[in-house]
Amino acid sequence: MLTPSSLFNLKPPAKYAILLLTAFCFYANTFPNLYALDDEAVIQKNDYVQSGFKGIGKILTSDAYLNYYRHNNSNQTLSGGRYRPLSIVLFAIEHQLWGESPYLRHLINIILYALCTLCIYYFLSIILSHRLPLGNDIAFISALLFTIHPIHTEVVANIKSSDEILSLLFIMLTFIFSIRYRETKKTGNLVAGMFVLFLALLSKEYALMLIFLMPILFSLRYKERLWKSVRFSLPWFGVIAFYLILRFISIGIPHGHSIPDVLNAPYLYASPMQQFASEICVLGKYLAMLFFPYPLAYDYGYAQLPYQNLSSPVVWVDAAAYLVIIYAAIKLWHKKNILAFFVLFFLFNLLPVSNFFMNIGTTMGERLIFHSSLGFTTIIAACMAAGGLRIPQRQASAFIKGVLFLILLLSFIEVYARNRDWKNNFTLFTTDVKTVPNSVKANDNAGAQWLNYSETINDTDLSDSIARKALDYIFRAVSIDSIDVTGYMNLGVAYCKLIQPDSAKFYWDKAVRLFPGWAEKQSNYSTLGKIFLYTGNRYGVKGDYGKSLNEIEQGIRCDPSNAGLWFNLGGTFFNMGQPDSARNAWLRVQQFNPQYPGLGEWLEKVNGERDH
Repeated sequence: MLTPSSLFNLKPPAKYAILLLTAFCFYANTFPNLYALDDEAVIQKNDYVQSGFKGIGKILTSDAYLNYYRHNNSNQTLSGGRYRPLSIVLFAIEHQLWGESPYLRHLINIILYALCTLCIYYFLSIILSHRLPLGNDIAFISALLFTIHPIHTEVVANIKSSDEILSLLFIMLTFIFSIRYRETKKTGNLVAGMFVLFLALLSKEYALMLIFLMPILFSLRYKERLWKSVRFSLPWFGVIAFYLILRFISIGIPHGHSIPDVLNAPYLYASPMQQFASEICVLGKYLAMLFFPYPLAYDYGYAQLPYQNLSSPVVWVDAAAYLVIIYAAIKLWHKKNILAFFVLFFLFNLLPVSNFFMNIGTTMGERLIFHSSLGFTTIIAACMAAGGLRIPQRQASAFIKGVLFLILLLSFIEVYARNRDWKNNFTLFTTDVKTVPNSVKANDNAGAQWLNYSETINDTDLSDSIARKALDYIFRAVSIDSIDVTGYMNLGVAYCKLIQPDSAKFYWDKAVRLFPGWAEKQSNYSTLGKIFLYTGNRYGVKGDYGKSLNEIEQGIRCDPSNAGLWFNLGGTFFNMGQPDSARNAWLRVQQFNPQYPGLGEWLEKVNGERDH
């Protein structure tokens, strides 16, 4: 039979090298990618990031999306706010050092991910090596499975998601230094452990779960009563208390947006029972995706995942699966088996993103399972090792290595392809809308990208054809959600592009009724006024002054201070034999732009006709 540490004839440095090389090989093709998804809001259009070192003070004392809300003339929309300054400080430092290079930022993300996997292996090796048969092998297999898991592509390929990596990295370091302190009593380890916990908290809120996980880890590792472990955890609890005070001082107690938005409140249209049932199904989908992470998508929001009812068999299957997991955690806990910690690590890191206690602003997301996936891969690795203990050593080693190689190969194929989807917004949005065709957000984003692409085409017919393709996606979005403000905004843009100003105004008017504070309202309506002027002049050239008059008056309703519209209105009235109306229109031009070309001549002409 097998003896501990006999699956891999590798020394620790070789295992670290394999993990490091694997992380870089799996994500090397993200290096040439550009910005995508939330990178624009958090980095490119974040004034504090763009200020470099000068913006760090404001970053440390503001909601992560404060700048984004201000630019969009909106209030805080996410329950509880988002105080995650560490990654944004990193972006500001990067901007100061080398400007807006997405390539170097992708490289930094890969490096952080690689460091995270190395810390995971080190932590697992010191936790498992003397507590489980083949503990070192379990640690290595778990770290390797974590490194290659395709569900992590969003975290690594999306620059903004470095907050996830930083969070888990510093949580691992917190555990490592806390164990060192328990075993050496050296103050340096205590200080280091408290400091890295503070960094973990500044990265993302997951570290709050250490209120539960730290005592659990101590209790299981040292086989002591839980109350004693709580007492040893008090210094770290003090750090958490300090963070909560700092968070309150920095962002206060944010409140949600007064206008309901299903994109930020995914269960807006669900009954309480439907919401509860749907949340259970989301947890089931997370579990399924950990086993079979295909296909992947950046959004699973309304209405890609249909609301569920408690009468649905799927709800009960998912609930039963988690009851089994909870039962396993309890049973392992009673046995003081160290694996209980990893089952609980999986569960506790799901709690903040479950929507059970607060609206997290989305239904689910691949990035949100990043932390919990460590618990998953550790349990899977333990099961593989346990199976290996039941067969002769040579066969077990060969079988497990073969399984790992197959998983690695399949994962590499998926990860490599998925990284290419994250090249930019166009590739991401136009690809993923096929995977999540019922997502309002995915359809909105795909439509917007096709619209942007149409603007780059010089051939008018081809450009208009692409714009109409965009309309298909946007109309699908508003058909799913009748108060989709973004959809109505994009419809207006599309119809402007197609020179159909009446339709553009119809949809923009809808958008304004739903969102009166639309930041780009004035500039867009000004553009619409110019298009009405163009269509009005086109009718005027044909001598159809009635239609010309209607178009120009529509334009004036969009942009009342546009001197060109008033000037052409006067010309239309003049051509229709209505000199008094023409004079009144030209007098309005005089108010907005007294130097308007030709204005004086036409006023003299109409005044001369009046004198006669």
